[in-house]
Amino acid sequence: MKLISYSDYQIKLADEAFLVKPIRKLFHQDRSERKERFWQQMAVLYFMYSPASNYNYIQDEEERLQEVLAQEGITDFKPSQDFKDAVVIYKKLSVTPSQKLLDDCLVAANTVGKFLRNINLEEEDRNGKPKYQVSQVVAALKNVEGIVASLQSLQKKVDQELQDGTKARGTQELSIGDIWAEQGI
Repeated sequence: MKLISYSDYQIKLADEAFLVKPIRKLFHQDRSERKERFWQQMAVLYFMYSPASNYNYIQDEEERLQEVLAQEGITDFKPSQDFKDAVVIYKKLSVTPSQKLLDDCLVAANTVGKFLRNINLEEEDRNGKPKYQVSQVVAALKNVEGIVASLQSLQKKVDQELQDGTKARGTQELSIGDIWAEQGI
């Protein structure tokens, strides 16, 4: 379900987002007229945890948070317990099974990337023989193109699923209650 979206350089909330208690609580805690603190928190929530976020490629959450804060110009951000509660529910309501699979694939791809980046062709096993054969490394490099194509294809499918995610059969929209029941919330 798209509780938070980003378009025209603005964070937008669906009406149903205010039915989520931690989000509603964050809204009421910000007593300023323009709710700037609230909107900053929603921006962090979206860019950190939405499957549609441009920062989703950064696997390490701390690194992603630092990048989000820097790129979005958010200073002195300290997540409150209410914000952390909003994160838990937002994750449950926004992540699809395909997105979970894509995330797992990205973790595996990053592991392969680290291996290829750190491989030492001069390293020897305990018998003094080369640990890695050049032919094995070349074969692995040839497979990278297929891995990238598969990940891109899966990303497109996940994006399509997210666009279609709030639809039930036909054009009927799922309510937040339907999604909560489906997620066991």
